[in-house]
Amino acid sequence: MKPISLTTGSNKRFPLIDCNYQPMTLNGYHGRCAKILPSGFRNISSQYFQREARRDFLSEAFFFAALTITAAVPLVSGANAVVEFWRALGQL
Repeated sequence: MKPISLTTGSNKRFPLIDCNYQPMTLNGYHGRCAKILPSGFRNISSQYFQREARRDFLSEAFFFAALTITAAVPLVSGANAVVEFWRALGQL
């Protein structure tokens, strides 16, 4: 749409607009619902565990355990340092 202003400075009307709208047609497409039901989360997860998860489970479990132990060591060390700090403050 391209507005074409036909007003002058003294005229207080809205400008006239030349609208050239041509709707587009798509052959073979209709405005109907497709009626495709999405798979539920339970179906998707069961398919994943049946097909893909079995192959990599042991390696992923090993890496998860290694990461957990690696992250737990500094936490235990920090907790031990806090306990020792409280003991040192208690003796003052």
